[in-house]
Amino acid sequence: MRAAVYLLVPALVVTGCATQKVERVEADAPNPQITELKQSHAALVAAQTKLEARLTRLESDRALQASRLDALGAASSELAQQVERLRTEANATASGLSALTGKVEQQGTTLALARESAEDAIRIARDSRLVAGKIVESLTLGPDMVLYGYEQPELTAKGREAMDKLIADVKPLMPHAFIEIIGFSDDLSLGSRNRLIALERAESARRYLHETGGIPLHRMSTISYGDLKPLATNTSLEGRQQNRRVVIQVLK
Repeated sequence: MRAAVYLLVPALVVTGCATQKVERVEADAPNPQITELKQSHAALVAAQTKLEARLTRLESDRALQASRLDALGAASSELAQQVERLRTEANATASGLSALTGKVEQQGTTLALARESAEDAIRIARDSRLVAGKIVESLTLGPDMVLYGYEQPELTAKGREAMDKLIADVKPLMPHAFIEIIGFSDDLSLGSRNRLIALERAESARRYLHETGGIPLHRMSTISYGDLKPLATNTSLEGRQQNRRVVIQVLK
């Protein structure tokens, strides 16, 4: 019995050692699942590293773009201010140019009237050399003889009668007489406009003498004094009516 026990113990010891050796061999043997997990882990780490590097680059690019946008925004704001300043200057220049153009046109009208008046004066002086210069007859077309409205002057019946009588008196004197026709106005308009209105009135009388009476045009001249040499004050209606007139003088 004791001998059997002694034989059993070594057998158990041998069996136990063999089991531990098998377990160590199994533990040391490579596990495919663990290897696969380690490979997956390594791949994930590498991918994460790449993503972090890419994220860093993207953040850097975003910061650069934001900086550029800020710079562009500042430049755009400054450009808008410059455009607004230029627009203001352009408007001011256009306004000044318009005012200057108006002055130039007004001066041109004044110069044209002055030139025309000077030419009339020269013509009067030239034609007057053919006569002695003595006024032999004079006619003033006042408000009772001419309707001086905004349109062409219109002779009244009294005005036509006076003009026809003047024609009858002057025709026998031709060609040794000369007729000066002088237009006047009130001061309701600008000086240049008044001179033009008065000249139109004088021309209207000249046309009547030529078309109705046959007086030669070269024996007549017209000139305008505008609102100069008023007969009465222009502050009243009656005074303005007196100042709107045409004076016809026959020289011989």
